[in-house]
Amino acid sequence: MQLIWISGSTSTMKQIKITGRTMIKIALLSFSAFILFGIGIHFLGFRVAIRFSPEMTKEMGGVITRKEMDEVEAHYRENLQLLQQQVPLIESKIDSLKNLKDQFSELSTPTTTKNKP
Repeated sequence: MQLIWISGSTSTMKQIKITGRTMIKIALLSFSAFILFGIGIHFLGFRVAIRFSPEMTKEMGGVITRKEMDEVEAHYRENLQLLQQQVPLIESKIDSLKNLKDQFSELSTPTTTKNKP
């Protein structure tokens, strides 16, 4: 395809040849420009959201602040301490259950079986 451009007062004529290869180059450049523009807007949007509206940032990308992370860690530490405090109690219950099992097995074993070496 050929485009012909004629300027006004000087009447100079320019011819531009457009081939399939040129159209592909233009399409690729346009596509790349739109992609880069979109990426730029995306990251700029995150920066603006972080600065002016942290709540919007959370909604957009699931980002949490350092303060919130510290609160979550403190909550987990408290739960861990509670569980660690319960471990000795649970161990004592397990020991008492083992003792009961041993007592029941002693009672349930016939005396003839007990005396055999």
